Amino acid sequence: MSNENSPKGIPNKVVDLLVTNILRKNGVNIEQAKNKLSEEDKQALKEMVEDLKAQVDEFVKQNSKK
Repeated sequence: MSNENSPKGIPNKVVDLLVTNILRKNGVNIEQAKNKLSEEDKQALKEMVEDLKAQVDEFVKQNSKK
């Protein structure tokens, strides 16, 4: 995930904070979870994040035209 902040988008720091809080509330130790992921899982997550980012960017782009 890049650390760029898109205009009118949610800064990555906000997303990171929200995700971290949700994981912590559900008893997930982030460091242990990172160590348990296989390389395939890591790659799949990276691809999913990139796909979601592209969808959000497209959504923001379409809404900014209205």
